Amino acid sequence: MKSTLKMVMKLDEKKTVTLSLASPKTGLTKAEVETCLNEIIAKQAILVNGAAPTGIKEVYVQNTEAQALA
Repeated sequence: MKSTLKMVMKLDEKKTVTLSLASPKTGLTKAEVETCLNEIIAKQAILVNGAAPTGIKEVYVQNTEAQALA
């Protein structure tokens, strides 16, 4: 099963941007991710069409499993 960390941040005008990280480390906490995202937001390290994220909407791990067709 594949795991992907999804980090959704708020932009202006009710839009969002999602950062994805494949195979996050085991035991990663929400607090660790939010600390990193808050630093990204404070430093305006990411711009999406000229807009910087304004806050965190949600963070979660998405698990997917590939299934071969018969």
